[in-house]
Amino acid sequence: AIVKKQISRLKEPSLKCVDQVVMELSNVVRTCTDKMARYPRLREETESIIAHYVRQREQMCKEQIVLLNDCELA
Repeated sequence: AIVKKQISRLKEPSLKCVDQVVMELSNVVRTCTDKMARYPRLREETESIIAHYVRQREQMCKEQIVLLNDCELA
């Protein structure tokens, strides 16, 4: 019972960690695409593709965290 309580407390910080990683990745992408300022259309498309990919992986990662947490609690 004590361990279950501690495990359940890990869920929220884990999800917040994913959010922070996504924010940092977004900053890195923005920094990198700033170097493409001469090619605005390429820059926009690159940012769009990468942002879409990161959002997909973010959702998958959060689902895995929730699943792992639920498995540990079972």
